[in-house]
Amino acid sequence: MRWQRKRSNADAALGYYRRGMARVRDAGFLEKQAEIDGYRINYAEGPAAGRPLLLIHGQGSRWQDYQRVLPELAEHHHVYVIDVPGHGGSARLPADEYTNAGVGARIARFIEEIIGAPALVSGHSSGGLLTTWLAAERPDLVRGVVLEDPPYYSSIMPRAALTTGGDMARVTYEFLTQDSERDFTRYYVERSRIFSFFGPLAGPITRYCVRYLRNRPGRPLEVFFLPPVLNIYFRGIADYDPVFGAAWYDNSWYRGFDTDASLSAITAPAVLIHTNYWFRHRKSYYDKHGVLMAAMDDKDVARTLSHLPAATLVEVDSGHNVHFERPAVFLGAVGDLATALES
Repeated sequence: MRWQRKRSNADAALGYYRRGMARVRDAGFLEKQAEIDGYRINYAEGPAAGRPLLLIHGQGSRWQDYQRVLPELAEHHHVYVIDVPGHGGSARLPADEYTNAGVGARIARFIEEIIGAPALVSGHSSGGLLTTWLAAERPDLVRGVVLEDPPYYSSIMPRAALTTGGDMARVTYEFLTQDSERDFTRYYVERSRIFSFFGPLAGPITRYCVRYLRNRPGRPLEVFFLPPVLNIYFRGIADYDPVFGAAWYDNSWYRGFDTDASLSAITAPAVLIHTNYWFRHRKSYYDKHGVLMAAMDDKDVARTLSHLPAATLVEVDSGHNVHFERPAVFLGAVGDLATALES
């Protein structure tokens, strides 16, 4: 009986993914593939219920990361949601092609060849940087932008080394310079700050996850007592190219891309979503070790808005992944911008 109760609890906790994807399928989304510049782009497309909306996920994720908002978005938009190269079902690129400008140019060609019309574009985290490049360099393809918690300024080394997000750059670089561990998820769990938000429980959680992965080789990490936002992230990590992350370690990701100049070049209507969970609950954006516990602090937000004076700022008490953790806030931001574009 105890085993059955434990199994039932685990099924209930992890069933979010199965239920979420069932809603996505019921909403009419189909997974497809296209070849852009000789490389595969995996994506999902919803029914043609309105003007095009392109969703670009963050580092380490997949298109399925948007499962909680796709059914509602499909009621008003013709939604395209891609796997960024190096993620999910999309192809991995040569190391020197993982730059914001290079990947952004591929997504621009996706808009031209697959979508075929200017789109409202929403990018999360590193996807927000890609969206910034698109809006600055290809304004003909972008009607408006939702910039969901992008790590402006904080993802550039050496500052990035003391941020929760920049931790990925260090771990991927170290993984690629060793040959004793081949399982990136296990290496990442053991050496990253992914569980730092759990305080003293971080150590026991890490040990549990390492044992889980050793006992289930080849399977994504799914832990019934962790929140769904972490479990869906680990699904993305299972299909992630660490070479993508290493491009941030030496700042090669930024080759050909200047944040200030690109933000200043954006003419499309913009919404900036900024998460401030740590600040609201701890009265600081930094932990006691000086690690930035958000994508941006207040100074980064102010600097961003100095280049986008007409942008709408949405502050939200949430973790980094707003579209998954606070879907109503994300849907409201997209809906308000879409309405403004039509007025």
